[in-house]
Amino acid sequence: RASGDLGGDGRYWPSSAWFVFCHGSRELERHPALHEEYRTCLDAHSLGLTALRCFVELLPNFDLFEACDENFAAALASLRDLRAAWERYWADARRFWQPIFDAFRGNGDFAQLRAAFTEATVYRSVSDDISNIRSALESTKATCRKLPGSS
Repeated sequence: RASGDLGGDGRYWPSSAWFVFCHGSRELERHPALHEEYRTCLDAHSLGLTALRCFVELLPNFDLFEACDENFAAALASLRDLRAAWERYWADARRFWQPIFDAFRGNGDFAQLRAAFTEATVYRSVSDDISNIRSALESTKATCRKLPGSS
């Protein structure tokens, strides 16, 4: 895909798609990990973010729960951390996507956006956000495994 072929909702783009938006697909070929992600993982990445969004949005208000033991308290804390990591990602994704969406509607300049997003290394911000989500998911998995099956 050339950078002009990017499509879909940018809030669900992986960092490699943001890289292509800023630098183009020829530059992407010089970055094997990003190139592989872009070539093979666009749909899985978007589907995973969609599932995570549904999960996080359906989480209850944790202030309503009292931790009955140390393991339950750790699970609640890890779920709070996951929610916070998701909210950071979603805020950044929305902030990055909105000007592109506006430009598609004729209310912005793609060249200026590319220059600004390249300068801000937006693809790295997205990558950092996703890494934080991944860490929060791993922590949540580890803490929830310590809970009894009836929790």
